Order: sequence, then structure tokens, then C-alpha cells
Amino acid sequence: MKNKLIRLTIFIVAVGMFSTIDGMSQVKFKVLAIRGSVQVSGNDARIGQAIKANEKISVGKGAYVSLAHVNGRVVEIKKDGSYKISELDKKASGKTKTSTSKFASYVVSELTEVKEPVSFTDDRRSKMKTTGAVERAVGDDVSLVDSVLAVVGGPGELRALAAVENSALKSGQHMVVITPRNTRLLSDSVTFIWHGAPQVSSYKIVVTNRSNTVVYTTVVSDTLYTTSISSLKIEPASLYSWRVESASDAAMHSDDFSLWYITGEERQSAEATLAEINDDISEGDQAIGQLIVGAACEEMGLMADAHRAYARAVALAPDVQNYKWMYADFLQRQGLNLDAYLAYR
Repeated sequence: MKNKLIRLTIFIVAVGMFSTIDGMSQVKFKVLAIRGSVQVSGNDARIGQAIKANEKISVGKGAYVSLAHVNGRVVEIKKDGSYKISELDKKASGKTKTSTSKFASYVVSELTEVKEPVSFTDDRRSKMKTTGAVERAVGDDVSLVDSVLAVVGGPGELRALAAVENSALKSGQHMVVITPRNTRLLSDSVTFIWHGAPQVSSYKIVVTNRSNTVVYTTVVSDTLYTTSISSLKIEPASLYSWRVESASDAAMHSDDFSLWYITGEERQSAEATLAEINDDISEGDQAIGQLIVGAACEEMGLMADAHRAYARAVALAPDVQNYKWMYADFLQRQGLNLDAYLAYR
């Protein structure tokens, strides 16, 4: 009896040891994005790389890495140092809500599987390096125009589309807006953004209803304007259009862009989805969390909110290339070709 007990004890210990070893060899994370020097168990990390529980990840000074956990959560590491995956696993453990898991999975797929768009070719990248950075700031003087023209050209659909927009902008034939063409509105405010135009000192924003009756106008000198839904006199579940034009010459104007203020069950569903995601995303996981928010908003038709979230993700992690790819892809889907071209450089 004693010998049987000893053998049983040895068997239980052995099973426990093998279970531990097996658990430590399980994949816990996948690499989503990298900036700077990041190593996994002494080797350079790769986007899409699977990381096991018994490994370590080392982040160099000024480097950055984001990881997708097996349960759908995402983790960002911004501080240099060496981290045990087993410890990161414990912190990330816990069941994620359905909405978060769904959109996190989409982001993981995009970041680890999407390839650089055909339009973003190597010769374009080399030209960008020699031309220098092209920046757009609120209230800019469109100094970007000459820089873009120096870069745009050659093969590539996006180049051609960006060149058309840029040429119209520079010649004063057209105003180029930077917000999505069609968007549902969830928040109680709305922001209009457009590129500054040469020789235009003030701009007029015009909002019309379905009958093309003007319900709101204002004149501003900046290229960004935020106001409340109540000020715009927009009614819920009704279609409105807006455009920006030169305050002194209405013939120079942008295309019309549509607004739809959601209400009822649609609003409740959108608010519940975003509440679940924000509840799951920890405060430190800002950039990757914004990509998840952006993906959710895009699917729900909240394009203005998606635009804001994708842009914020890039602003929070400005040197992470595949975050820029996601943002540029979103802009191109919205027909914002000039800004899609500028987003990834």
C-alpha cells in the first residue's frame, strides 16, 4: 500500500511537471507592431511572430511593441526593459467582451497579414525621403502643395488620384475636405476639416437639409471648425449635407458631404458596443486601443469617429509603420486620396 502511494505521488508530480512545461511552451502572444529595437529570446522580433509563455521580450530605449494576447486583449510596451511573457500573460488574462474580441481580431489580422498597398512602392518611399516630410497643420498655408507635387507622379492609382486633388486645390478650382464623405454621428459635436486653399483668407461652411434648404452657415478663418449638433439644428434620423466654400467666391467649393445623427436603438447599440470596448482597453494601451475603436466605428458607419480614432492611434505611435498603413487604407476607402497618400510616408 505504501509503495502504491509513493508511485501515485510520483505520478501526480510528474503529470504536474509536464503540465507546467506544456503550459510554458504554449503560444500566448502575437507581435502586432514594432518600432526600434525589440527582441524575443535574443532574436529580433518580427511582425506576426508567435511568442510562447517561457520566452522573454526585450524592448530597447525609445522602442515600442504591441502584442495581441490569445484571449483577444492587446498590450503595448513603451518602456525599455526585459519582460517575461509569463508575467505579461497573467496581466492580460481575463475574458474579453464579445465586441472587443471581434474588432481586436480584425485589427490583429490587418496588422499581421496586410501587405503594403501597391500604391506605396519603394520608389515612392525613396522620393519621400529626398523630398522631406510633408505636414498639414490646422490653419496651414498649403505649403504642402509644392512638396506634394514634387512627390506625386509615376505609376500608381493613389498617386494619380492624389495628384488630381492636389492640382485642383492649388489651382483654386476646388476645395479638398479631410473628413469622410458620409458619416453617422453619435457624439453631440461635429468637426469639419479641410485643406487650406491658396489666396483664400476665410471659409464658409454651409449645411443643408434633404430639400437643399440651408439650415446653418458660418464664416471662419481656420481650416478646422467644431460645433454642437444643436447649433447646427440637425434633427435625429434625418439626412443633411455640408460643404465648405470660399467666403468671397461661392463658385469655389468642396463636394457635398453627408451627415446623419443616429437615434433610438441604433444609438443604444453603438453606445453599448463602444462602452464594452473602452471597458476592456486598459489606459496604457492607447494606440492599439484606438485602432480597435476605429475599426468598430467604421463598421457602425460612424466614419467621423473612426477617422478620429485611426488618426489618434498614429499620433500616439507616430513611427509604427503598419499603424500608418491601416490609417492610410481607411482614408483611401473614404475617397480621401491626397491625405491617404500623405498619411504613410
